[in-house]
Amino acid sequence: MKINNLKFIFYKKIDYISKTKQKRSFLKFSNNYNKNKMSNQYSSKKRYNCINENESCEIKKKTKLISKINEDHLNKNNINYYFSSKIKELDKNLNDKSEKNVSCIDTINKNDLSYEKDIKIEDFKDIENISVEHLDDIENISKGNLKDTKNIIKTLSKEDNSKECNVNEKVKIIVTWNMNSITVRYKNKEKWKEFMNFFNQINADVLCFQEVRLPALNLSDCKNNNDVIRDRSKVKNTDQKSLLDFQIIDTILKNDFKNYNAYFSLANIKYSGQLVLIKKTIKLKSIRYNLSFDLDSNIHHDEGRIILVEFLDFFLLSTYTPNNGFDYTKFERRRLFDEKLEKFVASLKNKKSLIWTGDLNIAPEDIDLSHPVEFRKMKKGNVPKEYIGQPGCTDFERKNFQKILTSGDLVDSYRYFQNLKSEKGNNNKNKSNINENIYTWRCPFLIGKLCNKAMRIDHFIVSKNFLKNIEKVEIHGYSVFHNNFYGSDHCPVILYLKNVH
Repeated sequence: MKINNLKFIFYKKIDYISKTKQKRSFLKFSNNYNKNKMSNQYSSKKRYNCINENESCEIKKKTKLISKINEDHLNKNNINYYFSSKIKELDKNLNDKSEKNVSCIDTINKNDLSYEKDIKIEDFKDIENISVEHLDDIENISKGNLKDTKNIIKTLSKEDNSKECNVNEKVKIIVTWNMNSITVRYKNKEKWKEFMNFFNQINADVLCFQEVRLPALNLSDCKNNNDVIRDRSKVKNTDQKSLLDFQIIDTILKNDFKNYNAYFSLANIKYSGQLVLIKKTIKLKSIRYNLSFDLDSNIHHDEGRIILVEFLDFFLLSTYTPNNGFDYTKFERRRLFDEKLEKFVASLKNKKSLIWTGDLNIAPEDIDLSHPVEFRKMKKGNVPKEYIGQPGCTDFERKNFQKILTSGDLVDSYRYFQNLKSEKGNNNKNKSNINENIYTWRCPFLIGKLCNKAMRIDHFIVSKNFLKNIEKVEIHGYSVFHNNFYGSDHCPVILYLKNVH
């Protein structure tokens, strides 16, 4: 905003408040006058009625004369009418100010303009919303007290400037991590300290956390399946147990993530749920919590599995995709989720590029499994062939995942860059050390740890036409000892964007 525009806005506000104060003064004086007028009327009438018949004619004449004088004072051409007309005039001026964008600088006298030239406003973005609480301060400005004027401007704009800061930074680093309960992670002080060291070192612009396991705020007493009276963007704090978790989250956001804006999407109970953190210096265009542009953007998925953020250059979709499980109920739930997702990414394709991240619960290829033969044979009960396998690597899930990629014109960015390395001879696709950072999930149970079972199910899936903007994708965790998993069964995955996007 140019300096002249800033001055215009500020002096416009001064002029408006000054005229408001002037109107109040007229009203106050007018009210006092009306009281005196009524008192005189009453005294005159009383005196007239109390005149004795034996009073002299001279006294009667004087009394009549007093009444006549009072009547003259009540005439509309005198003081009362003057006040009324002035108030109406002020009202008209104030209305004109609000309806028309009239330059108040034109109404300021030459002396005011000379003071205006001396005022230097630095590092302002906008002072239109400055709220002036003390009219005495405005009087100092109108009297031309330049020093006080500068101090007032600084005081009034200080808070607004700190909030606005620089909101034009671009996204350069995105982190996704299934936390497997944010409060449990925080309570393990040693692991949390390790995570914060990583966080401070990497300085991510956006963090997408899945499975935060926080209950949504219930606006009144309700059952778990009652969605209407829950605020899924806020953490529950209505009972003693939930209040403890709420206080932990409050501490985390105020201390560890104080420079980030937080966006929650939560389930009814301590299950599922997501949290997206975005630096306050980064501007977002919109945010949505469902997979349909026909719905209000603030209607959440009932398990908090969807957060879509629109930035200037791309969409960022964070999902906690349902686990396929081992029974038909879970199979159907996953199928419906994938179908909606396929339609949604297809609709985004013609809008702008997409980065889809999160715990997607899919290992697209056997290379994404530590023990492919064993994983692909797992089953419970008699199920069709397409459902046989560890959840995340069945034929059913892989087929639906490929449909999503095709419909959205998307590509698995990590695998894309790994294949490039293989083509250059820097990496052998078929021979990898199982302890390397090539898997995002590692079995947390003892037998799984002993066997070193692992899968790559956390991803950054991107539009093909956006690949040129990506520098690299890194899996942060490694080894049977779960290094850099920070207590979860998943490790963070990091996407680095080039500065050219």
